[in-house]
Amino acid sequence: MQKLLLFLCFIFISSVSFSQLKLDENFDYPAGDSLGAHGWTHFSGVTNTLLVTSPGLTYAGYPLSGIGNAATVNTTGNDNYKNFTSAADSTNANAIYAFFMVNVQSAQRPGDYFLGLLPNNSTTFYSGRVFARDMGGVLEFGVTKAGGGDTNTMVWASGYSYNTTYLMVLKYQFVPGANNNTVSLFIFNSGVPATEPSVPTIGPALYTSGDALNIGRVALRQSVASRAPAVIVDGIRATTAWLTTVVNIKVAIEGILDPNTSTHIRPDTATVYLRNNTAPYSIVDSAKSVINSQTLTGFFNFRNAATGTYYFDVRYRGLPVYRNAIQTWSKAGGELVTNNNGGSYDFTTASSQAFGNNMLLKGSVYTIYSGDVTQDGVIDLSDGSLIDNDAFNFASGYLNTDVTGDDVVDLSDASIADNNAFNFVGSVTP
Repeated sequence: MQKLLLFLCFIFISSVSFSQLKLDENFDYPAGDSLGAHGWTHFSGVTNTLLVTSPGLTYAGYPLSGIGNAATVNTTGNDNYKNFTSAADSTNANAIYAFFMVNVQSAQRPGDYFLGLLPNNSTTFYSGRVFARDMGGVLEFGVTKAGGGDTNTMVWASGYSYNTTYLMVLKYQFVPGANNNTVSLFIFNSGVPATEPSVPTIGPALYTSGDALNIGRVALRQSVASRAPAVIVDGIRATTAWLTTVVNIKVAIEGILDPNTSTHIRPDTATVYLRNNTAPYSIVDSAKSVINSQTLTGFFNFRNAATGTYYFDVRYRGLPVYRNAIQTWSKAGGELVTNNNGGSYDFTTASSQAFGNNMLLKGSVYTIYSGDVTQDGVIDLSDGSLIDNDAFNFASGYLNTDVTGDDVVDLSDASIADNNAFNFVGSVTP
């Protein structure tokens, strides 16, 4: 019976947390790092490794604007791809949208592509390619579907400027039948439309080249010195909808925070429930995200929430069976969440960022209390007893009794729970 309940709980959480968001890449890493050190895979070439470069790009109204750094794609060198969290195909998505900011430093004729989409098992079958070229000092952008022969009939959009940041959206549309998929490119120099414009800047273009079975990667491509552009790319977002409501939430967990570096000792998952800000504070939506261990930030995609004021109800770790921190709500009154453009919230700056000031200062960072192993909203002797028992039996692994996140249950875990129990720590909610 317990296994059945756990299974049903997992199904429920998975269903309400299903996300249209496939990828968010803000290059929020130290300048000079190789992209390969941050989840990207190098392929096709051995020179001019793609690096994180500073500063990042900004574009007013785009949710990923001004976060972290960027990547500079040069005229020649190796290519990089990054996998989506799950591939999109005709069975689970009608289309895949790749949003990104781009700033072209230089281009030449005949031009070449600098960004594209790939199936999740290929490094060659580019399915959606974004080009840049120079025409008499004027910058032009183009798009093709898959095959190299597509460029013979491609359409270019003209009248763009160098050293100017544009927001682009590459759309790959799955269409039933063989060789029917289409590509479109939207180019914006100001504003972010809340809904998909009826007419793209280029397309929808139907080429005779083959269809991708799925789209599971985004790639940055450095071509050859005789035709490729040099561009800065930032804020890549892949979704199965025009825009999704993504809230950037920064949160620290007491047990896994290193107070000397203000970072987590490991990345881990959190679930955030979006609640109405009036009684009975019903759950409107939920989302999961991995909390980046360096930035302490996760990107939570809420697919059902309309614009409104909500509480963020944070639960550390994705499934209840593994949770060991106190349920923590955002500050009194709730926060504005804007449909499509989302928002951001930082729990770490002050105890008042949590409802009832219910956080602990550790080093210079305010953290969510750890030690609620039973998830009953109170840290007490029952939590300590479970930790002590597992410690006595040398338990290890990803367990709810491992409060410090080192995969070993020992006295360090018990110490945190005992201290919080002594101070009568419990959840505080409206």
